[in-house]
Amino acid sequence: MNFDRVAPIYGLLERVGAWGKMQRCRIALLGDIPQPQRVLLVGEGPGRFLAECVRRFPDAEFTVLDASVEMLKRAKKKVSKGKVEWVHAEFPDWDGPLGKFDLIVTNFFLDCFTEEKLAAVIAALEKMAAPAADWLVADFEIAPRGWRRCWSKIVVGALYRFFRISVGLEARALVAPEAELARAGFGLMKRVTFLGGLLKSEWWGRDF
Repeated sequence: MNFDRVAPIYGLLERVGAWGKMQRCRIALLGDIPQPQRVLLVGEGPGRFLAECVRRFPDAEFTVLDASVEMLKRAKKKVSKGKVEWVHAEFPDWDGPLGKFDLIVTNFFLDCFTEEKLAAVIAALEKMAAPAADWLVADFEIAPRGWRRCWSKIVVGALYRFFRISVGLEARALVAPEAELARAGFGLMKRVTFLGGLLKSEWWGRDF
């Protein structure tokens, strides 16, 4: 996958593909989670979520990982303060520190993977999570019923076709991550949806 190609127009894609609600979805549960100290943001993209995190949690340490050089460049322009480590790497190839992060964030990232690859990604992230870690997930999903289900299928299908052509996305359909998150020891703490169920924001937590 190469998101460098879409980095210059990613803001426009957010407005067209999700009516400008993706940022609202990303930050929806930031006020609910415990204050983090060490945060891992995977597939952060252009940095809008990071900027809000740094504002809310000025004493936290952030590790921002993205496979796109162009996305990292844009994210760096969004923050002028804070303790931020920038990592240009593919995931799950990155050999990150084990058991370090008390907050994992995967916003519009897990939907990029096939079922087999998704299991490997979540398993790798789980090893980097602290024993009592929280995990924020923002993503697209298919609404459960009615006309909203048909509508969300059309929108999600169109997005997968676009990103498969433009960035080389391997996945061809959404794979629900809930079973893998539960297998990693996380339980769903809170969940909100937007646009009739097209977008979801979830807080998962564990306490060993």
